[in-house]
Amino acid sequence: MLHLPLYAWNFPPFFLWALNDALGPKAAAAGLIEDSCEGSVTGGKRILVAYDTIHGSTAEVAKSIGDTLCARGFQVDVRFVGNVTALQDYDAVILGSAIYEFRWLPDAMAFLKNNTAALSAMPVAYFIVGASLFQDTPENRDAVKKSFIDPVLTEYPDIKPLSIGLFGGAVDFKKEQYNLFEKFVLRILGLIVGFKDSADWRNWEYINSWANEVGDQLQ
Repeated sequence: MLHLPLYAWNFPPFFLWALNDALGPKAAAAGLIEDSCEGSVTGGKRILVAYDTIHGSTAEVAKSIGDTLCARGFQVDVRFVGNVTALQDYDAVILGSAIYEFRWLPDAMAFLKNNTAALSAMPVAYFIVGASLFQDTPENRDAVKKSFIDPVLTEYPDIKPLSIGLFGGAVDFKKEQYNLFEKFVLRILGLIVGFKDSADWRNWEYINSWANEVGDQLQ
């Protein structure tokens, strides 16, 4: 199977949209994870790791980030972003979203809109999870940032993230219930990159390294 970087295939915008949209409709959100730790440092900073997900892979990334920060002594709450009602108890926020229709998911965007003032006044980091990073190359990362991060930075210029994590997603035909269109797009992707029933492009070592880098900045 020939493996070429994302940019080399010269995919049309529709396919890039479909590649991320093929993780399913928002109504199918599943695998929500909520967790907390009190940390090991008395008076340590309290961090919110808030995320929006569809089938749960972004939730698992959020949980991993939370675990890494917890192990460093931070107080951490991992929450589905739609369940977050206030930010006054937090010293920093890490916000993540899966990608849907060339945009972050609706609850993540609503969180930014509803909390712009608070987020502009505290340390913030972003991360996104999507199948378009099936190959983690500098060219792909530049394309993903331009398509999925830059529009958010432009829309909310007063929120200045101290770090941005770009992570691959996951596909599992045996576990998830994809609709006909999703199956069509993901099968095409499977032919291109060489998987049949499942693939997981989440680089856990990189995710944990990124979480540690964020932790360094929050100390």
